[in-house]
Amino acid sequence: MKSLWILLIVTTSLFATAELHVEKIKKYASAQFLKTYPNMHIDTLTVKRYSALPKEFTKYKLLEVSISDNNLKREKGTLSGTYAYGDKKRKLYYHFNIDASVDVLRTNQYIQKGKTLTDNLIDFVTIKFTNFYQTPITAYYLNQYRARTSLVEGKILTTRHIEKVTSVKRGDKLSTTLRDGGVSVIFQSEALKDAHIGDIIKVKRNHKSFFHVKIISSTEAVVTK
Repeated sequence: MKSLWILLIVTTSLFATAELHVEKIKKYASAQFLKTYPNMHIDTLTVKRYSALPKEFTKYKLLEVSISDNNLKREKGTLSGTYAYGDKKRKLYYHFNIDASVDVLRTNQYIQKGKTLTDNLIDFVTIKFTNFYQTPITAYYLNQYRARTSLVEGKILTTRHIEKVTSVKRGDKLSTTLRDGGVSVIFQSEALKDAHIGDIIKVKRNHKSFFHVKIISSTEAVVTK
C-alpha cells in the first residue's frame, strides 16, 4: 500500500509539472501569434503534448519554446519545447489549436498596379483566422506602400500584394554632389532605377558619364566612392 501511495504521489507530481509547462508554452505561443498578427483576437488556444515524458521530468527546466513561421500561419499545427536537467536535454513536441479572428484590410474597389494604398481604397474587416499563406497587412502600411500588382475588389491585402512607395523613380532628375577633397561639384543626373532614401543606385549625367550615388532625399544624391 505504501508503494502504491508513493507511485501515486510521483505520478501526480509528474503530470502537475507537465501541465505547468503546458501553460507556459500556451503563453509563449499566444505572444508569438499576437506579435505576428497585432490585430488578432484570440478566443482560445489549446496545447496538447504528444511526446512521451522523460524520467525525472519534474527536475527538468523549460529552456525555450519554438514555433516555426509556417506554423504561425495555421489554426492547427505543432510547436516544441526544449528542456534541460544537468547535462541532459530533451525536446518535447506539442499540438496546438487556435480559435481566433483577425482585423484585416480588404479592397473596396479595383486598384491599379503602382497606386498608393489609402484609406478610401480599403475597408477594415474582421475575419476568422484559418490558414494564411501570407501575413495580412495593417493600417501602418497605408500611404507608405503601393499595389505591387493590379488588385480586384474584395481582396484581402497581404505583404505579397504591396511594395514600398519609392522616394525616387527611374528617370527622376537629381541634384547630385561629387566631393573630391575640399571641393564639391553639383550637377544634374538622371536616376536609372527606382530607389528609396539610403539606397545606392546608378545614375547618368549624360550619355557618357555614369556614377554610383547614395540617395539622400527625393531630389538629392551624393556620389559614392
